[in-house]
Amino acid sequence: MDREIELKFLLPPEAAALALAELKAVQAGEGAVRQLDATYFDTPDHALRRAGYGLRVRDGEGGRKQTLKSASAGGVFSRGEWETVIEGPGPDRDALALTPAAAMLEDRPLAPVFTTHVERVVRLIQVGDAIIETALDRGELSAADRRAPVCELELELKAGPPRALFDLARTLADRVPLRLSLVSKAERGYGLAAGEDGPPPRRHAAGLSGKATVSEALQALGRADLGHLCAALEALRERPEAEAVHQARVATRRLRALLKIFKPLAKDEAAHRLDEALSWLAGEFDNARDLDVFVGEVWRDAAPGAKFTGKDAFERGLKAVHANAYLRMEAALESPRARAVLLEAAAWLEAGDWTTDPELAEVRDGPARAYAAEVLEHRRKAVKKRAKHFDDLDAEARHRLRLKGKTLRYAAEDLAPLFPDHAERADRFVKAAKTAQDTLGALNDRSVREGLVDLAAHGDADLASAAQRVVLGDEESDLIAAARQALKDLVEAKPFW
Repeated sequence: MDREIELKFLLPPEAAALALAELKAVQAGEGAVRQLDATYFDTPDHALRRAGYGLRVRDGEGGRKQTLKSASAGGVFSRGEWETVIEGPGPDRDALALTPAAAMLEDRPLAPVFTTHVERVVRLIQVGDAIIETALDRGELSAADRRAPVCELELELKAGPPRALFDLARTLADRVPLRLSLVSKAERGYGLAAGEDGPPPRRHAAGLSGKATVSEALQALGRADLGHLCAALEALRERPEAEAVHQARVATRRLRALLKIFKPLAKDEAAHRLDEALSWLAGEFDNARDLDVFVGEVWRDAAPGAKFTGKDAFERGLKAVHANAYLRMEAALESPRARAVLLEAAAWLEAGDWTTDPELAEVRDGPARAYAAEVLEHRRKAVKKRAKHFDDLDAEARHRLRLKGKTLRYAAEDLAPLFPDHAERADRFVKAAKTAQDTLGALNDRSVREGLVDLAAHGDADLASAAQRVVLGDEESDLIAAARQALKDLVEAKPFW
């Protein structure tokens, strides 16, 4: 089995010529052009896809090859690959019998799912001591009568340090609008074949081993978070809607939380810059998400029975601020800064200073289980300390407590697999943490509503006051009581570490 170490980027078709020119500027000479036509196969119930594999038979330079790829072999930038020259045109069962997919296939039939028709321009580039293969793919995916364009740039490290791969990526990204992507052609093809119009992608479990080191846990969790963020942003570009906004904001915040959970390894300047960039990106989603909830839940329920002077004007103002929030968010998504966040997150995870700094070796190479127990206990005590004085906290202080509770919840969810002997206790703890987060969130949402009403009223104090009477209600005391009880339950929940 060979292991790929690569980065893949999406780019607009009109930017392909610019990308080729920039690659030529880095390494003189013409690239080799290949025509690659492939058919992807699976069982009738798509067992390979569900197990994280893609099986293709490709015609191209070197003849016909069968390739089985795993979705991951230690990370989103590395995939397991089993390749064999075959006669075809269908899959070679004898070759498949020598791969990890053999057991699930047995004698089950395999049929074509979709095809790819791609022109690939390949070039080898030397960056210092590193050799990097670049491949620009242009073409289309096809399934039945559906088509989708392909325009991707892959950078694969053939030899040398990983940092060289990211240095080249940065050089190209400064000149070409590249977007890091962790979605394979296979996944896009399956979606095209099924005509999928489902919900935005959610985060996949990292699959931590109880024997993992701290560095292995950090990278596994970080890759899962970054994969979620890349997929969520692409889904949001394609379909800007409420659930897509929610998933993008969650993904961004989880990646920020990861830097807090692994704070001893995230003290370098690159980590601080990444945290600031993620904070900015999350902030670009805030207004859109808050207004999605307000319009789709609060105002939708309150509006039918509401009667006050200026209601029509308020609704027009609400639609306007909602639309403007989406316009701002979409502009941020297309900015160079948003594209850079993804690349720098990948660079820090795979080649950051923390991966080689000798002073961090003791933490980095230590057992993740022991580290997790220490972090979880520290986070739990921080929440417990603030929760003791809950009745004395104002809205801003309650919001800060909520953020600490959210980091504790994410840490518990992420690190629970390290404690497989206490799975049920971990589930109860995570549930208590989520309830506390939700109840504190409801209190914060109530405070946010006031600001949203003011925005929609466009400075009309009387109109804002009338609308607030409709949407704020008098449930604050009930929300405070629920939050108090949820915090008590969380503090009393038995640790699983």
